[in-house]
Amino acid sequence: MALRFYLLALFEAQCRLAPGAEWTGGDRPFRGRHGWNDFIAVDVAYQSATDTYVRAPELTQEAKRIRQVKGALLTLEGLGERALVEIPAKKGGKYRDHRAFRLMNETGRGAAALTPDYYTVPPVDKQMIEIPTDFFLRGWVQVLYPAEIFTWLTFRLLNGRFPARHQLLGNYLYAKKREHFHLLRDSWEDSCRTLVEFGLLHRMPTVAEAEAEAAKAAQGSFGSLFSQPSRPSGREDRYEPYRYQLTDKGLAADALEKCMKELVIRLKR
Repeated sequence: MALRFYLLALFEAQCRLAPGAEWTGGDRPFRGRHGWNDFIAVDVAYQSATDTYVRAPELTQEAKRIRQVKGALLTLEGLGERALVEIPAKKGGKYRDHRAFRLMNETGRGAAALTPDYYTVPPVDKQMIEIPTDFFLRGWVQVLYPAEIFTWLTFRLLNGRFPARHQLLGNYLYAKKREHFHLLRDSWEDSCRTLVEFGLLHRMPTVAEAEAEAAKAAQGSFGSLFSQPSRPSGREDRYEPYRYQLTDKGLAADALEKCMKELVIRLKR
């Protein structure tokens, strides 16, 4: 929830403010229609006590959304020098004023003794991780798990750093690099698999797969009658990580609809 809310807040800021402008909450309310609580898709019908789905009254739904948003803000603030939001205290200092939260820079608020580093919309020429608007407008930010979002953003970073390699061969991460992004092997592989199923990543063929396919095409149907088992370049014994390529056209699909469709396919398997 915290990652989702921070990305949505960045998106809201860049839609509303000019490059170089410092973030402010503007006139957006904390609750109600088009308020911050309305930005988050929360499963408010699920009752954990009874493990059932019951449609709650509108006021109850709003209260649950507000609790989720407040929890996200507290999580983002509790990161020390890397805090991504700042929540001021109300008069008297006893309670926090969540409605007046301030958005911090992507690298955090900075050292406590220094002036807090509030978020400013970056200039157009600054190198950034570019996120297509469909990621937000089509609901992908709402349906992907944090590990899947981290993995997807990692490929966006790699695409920006190594665009030619990404377009030709795709990108990958070895263990040490994955640890830098706080991604364990299982969560990385599961996320890549899910993103492929959702149409947001494309798995590129390995060198061995490409060579085998090329050899098969070169032999033709007649040559295949006399073909012998081969080990192209001895690559069967060589570890090759799976490489992936971004497929942004997949973002145009409705995220919830695509997610439900893939869930049904998994259940049928």
